[in-house]
Amino acid sequence: MPELNTPPSTAPISPWLAQVEEWLWSKAEFRMVPDLKIPTAVPADPVAQDGSLPAVGFVGFPSDYSLAILLALLRSGVRITGLATSLGANPAIAGENALSQIADHLQVPLLRLARVNDYDSLVALERLHADLFVVASFDQILRRKALELPRLGWVNVHPSLLPSYRGPEPIYWAIVNGEQESGVSFQRVAERIDAGPLLAQVRVPILPDDTAGSLTQRVTKAGAAQTAEAVRAALLGEPGRQMDLSLGSYFTSVGHRRIDRAGSVVTADRLVRAGNPNMLAATACGGRVCYVLRARPVQPGDHSPGPRLDFPDGQLLIEETVDRCGCHHGEPVGSCPHDE
Repeated sequence: MPELNTPPSTAPISPWLAQVEEWLWSKAEFRMVPDLKIPTAVPADPVAQDGSLPAVGFVGFPSDYSLAILLALLRSGVRITGLATSLGANPAIAGENALSQIADHLQVPLLRLARVNDYDSLVALERLHADLFVVASFDQILRRKALELPRLGWVNVHPSLLPSYRGPEPIYWAIVNGEQESGVSFQRVAERIDAGPLLAQVRVPILPDDTAGSLTQRVTKAGAAQTAEAVRAALLGEPGRQMDLSLGSYFTSVGHRRIDRAGSVVTADRLVRAGNPNMLAATACGGRVCYVLRARPVQPGDHSPGPRLDFPDGQLLIEETVDRCGCHHGEPVGSCPHDE
């Protein structure tokens, strides 16, 4: 294996990737929806990577979260041999998107995999000749044959303090459940979901007015800062620390939760903030259903204009709604599969 002689987080990237990095981190909120496209055009001349650097493959989505970890990976002093994503997660994945733009620039393949554990997918992953794979947001479970492909294994970047909040929507559930902190965990991947040994972990406080978007941005920033050190540990063969899963928790996928059915204004407020921007909460709006972008708890003496929902512990003022769900499907009201 090539020497790990590049200082963490200081490896140079191309001028175009530096522009992409600046654009990404100018956002106050990050989306997990996999439809991201980089606004600046890919340069006509692709960038050449240093062949002496460790060979790493990346698996993720064209989303703010995945893109940030991929850019941090490039900054960590490795050579990206290829990218892979999940074909059925969003229609944008089949066309030009952030991952395809990065792959073009790096002159590496982008694998759009419908079923990662199928023979054809395994062959395609093996042909990337990666010593290590890094995963940052993926909706398919890796089975034994896939996990055995790279000689140094797989590292998953999960946005929670594992073993708490294993599963697909940890940021959402941390806000809904009123947690005081979240974070990001780097772990070696095992066949059981989010159950592999920990290589590194960073804690991030949850602020009282956090949305999923604002919290994801801060969690991702912490993860990006830790990427070089965690990947270095994996490349050096460190096994990681086994977790006691009995001390953790697992939460499933979410939908467009109806806040008018919530039991309290506290819960309704959390549902709105947790759903923004990836899986917006819904409510009744003048005889129809709408999706809620912004709302805030108020007391009866507050005379701010706008519709309100009444709860035993107060009122929720609805400040902004939209007619499209904004999630993976982007469907009009009443036609999204995630509607309750």
